[in-house]
Amino acid sequence: MYRIAVCDDEEAIVKETKRLIREWDPEVEVTCFSSGESLVENYEGYEAIFLDIDMDGMNGIETGKAVRRMDKDTKIVYLTAYRDYVAGAFGVHAFQYLLKPVRKEKVWNVLEEIFRYTEIPEKKVILDFKTVDGIACLSVESIYFFEYVNRKIRIVTKEEEFFMVERIGSVAKRMESFGFSMPHKSFVVNMFHVKNVRNQYIYLDNGMEVPLSQKKLKTWKQELTVYLSERLAKGKEVQKL
Repeated sequence: MYRIAVCDDEEAIVKETKRLIREWDPEVEVTCFSSGESLVENYEGYEAIFLDIDMDGMNGIETGKAVRRMDKDTKIVYLTAYRDYVAGAFGVHAFQYLLKPVRKEKVWNVLEEIFRYTEIPEKKVILDFKTVDGIACLSVESIYFFEYVNRKIRIVTKEEEFFMVERIGSVAKRMESFGFSMPHKSFVVNMFHVKNVRNQYIYLDNGMEVPLSQKKLKTWKQELTVYLSERLAKGKEVQKL
């Protein structure tokens, strides 16, 4: 049995969203919350969360980040009355967005996407890198960033570090199609792991920081927004498989 949470400080939205979910599948267990604080304090693990962005107290972005610290797998579907919502939520890795008022067709489509998505394992992309110690086969997702230092490229991954002799520009070109971008002349970062951007630093989900060049500040943030928009559309692609 699927377990779904609905969190919104508007009672009418909560009731309507719950009704549409139960109409999609009467056996789904739906738990409702009227605030982000309540959801976080009583979190029990859900396959999906329908979460309002604009709430009093702890807003949806803050709530989503708190949930992510407890559960990295749940699918977060943001409910919003505004169309300009992507850039503020990049640290949450949201699955989809729905505009209010919620509509039956939209809610049902998202539910189909969520549960088809959970049933289809995501294929990992493995790339070969010629390091100073030999060939390293690394999954794209495991790489946090590349750094040009002491005439070598430092590859920082979840497990360890590698070094190779290469130009940082060549690395950026090779990795561009995999969601990597160059926010600084000495760095190529995996946008999947970006948690926050503040001043001229990019904060990653492993706690590390990457500098953001003042010259590239505007264009890099635009690249990040495009990347996030494409990830949000991924559920629709999976539905077609």
